[in-house]
Amino acid sequence: MASFREHQALAAEALFRGDLAETVLYDGKPVRGIVRRGQTGEPGTGFSRDGSSTGATMRLLLKDIVPQEGDLIVIQEESWAVVREISRSTATVLLEIRSEMSVFA
Repeated sequence: MASFREHQALAAEALFRGDLAETVLYDGKPVRGIVRRGQTGEPGTGFSRDGSSTGATMRLLLKDIVPQEGDLIVIQEESWAVVREISRSTATVLLEIRSEMSVFA
């Protein structure tokens, strides 16, 4: 019988094979991720209070990546940057990401 951690990993992998996930480039490596786009033109860039950006969250499998602030992600030809890790489970990580970062409001 599978352990709880093994069961969670198998369930996460099945979810990422489904329609909710899409293939993105994470630091140049193709991986499957679940993206939830936020509001466009949010104040700040996620790294500073100046400017504005588009925010989103992305869930990824921990077996695919080692997330770090500033990592680059390409989603449908748009560049995004990891702002911070929001949470993680035994199998996945939820990241805050930002695009269209500008110091000009």
